[in-house]
Amino acid sequence: MRKLKKLATFTSYLIFFLAIFVLMSESTIEDVIYHEQQEVKLRVSLDKYRLPLADPMLNYSGDPDALKNYIKSINVSLQEQNSRVKLLEISNSPILPSEGEIVEQLNAPGNHTYILLKINKGHNNFLLIFPFVLAVLNFALLKNITREKYKAQSRPEKKNIQPKKIALQIDLYSKTLQLSSDKEATVQLANKPLCFYLALLEYCKSYPDVSLNQNKDLPDELLDMADKYFHRLVALGHTIRKRPNFSNSLEKTLSEIRAALDELLLSTPDLKLKYYPPKAHGEGSRSKLHSYALTQIQEGDIEIIGK
Repeated sequence: MRKLKKLATFTSYLIFFLAIFVLMSESTIEDVIYHEQQEVKLRVSLDKYRLPLADPMLNYSGDPDALKNYIKSINVSLQEQNSRVKLLEISNSPILPSEGEIVEQLNAPGNHTYILLKINKGHNNFLLIFPFVLAVLNFALLKNITREKYKAQSRPEKKNIQPKKIALQIDLYSKTLQLSSDKEATVQLANKPLCFYLALLEYCKSYPDVSLNQNKDLPDELLDMADKYFHRLVALGHTIRKRPNFSNSLEKTLSEIRAALDELLLSTPDLKLKYYPPKAHGEGSRSKLHSYALTQIQEGDIEIIGK
């Protein structure tokens, strides 16, 4: 069915271009024939008074051979010009034309001269290859445009690529912090602040609504998590010291963590809201009531290497 449709389309183009070509050719041929007829009429009009034409009114039989030679000379000239007109006869008497012939009348006072012309309205069939070539090219162009349009329609729409989520990577082997988006920038933490920060991140991820105040004891679960990471550092050979007291010098521990994050997040300050333990604002009792919990930590925000 598809091949039949293509054949019908091509045939339509071919007929269209053939029709245009034939109409234009016929119009051109008619115009050429008209001008060539006028040239022959003008030539005969100028020469007719010296032509040996038979004249019954004057009992003059004329000179048929001389007239024949004149007509021949005219046709030789027309043939050299590749004319579509050929002069057949000149007479003072009316002439009856056959198929493909026409009679032109030259009028003068008291005298009528008739010339018989053969007209060639035929087409050069070789030129019909041009509309065929145009039809082929047009059909190929249409087919190519249709194919490109089909490809464009069938091409899947590009999905909006979401930027890759940035995670905080903590490497227990090197005791360093880095961002997944920038592996070159790293900061190092000592054992105690590193273990406490790891425990703080894990604890706040499990309890996003928790409130941690410096004037209150650390939750046992948070301390257990800090112990777990300290024992992991021991297993990795980073220390042989006894477990530190994570409840002591909490403000100093938080300050060391913040200092490391200040350095790491220098070019991405917007991430501080997620990873930075909030500082206390104000003095006295107000400073002791603030929470240093990380309330925006979610799954996928932390990657722990060597856990």
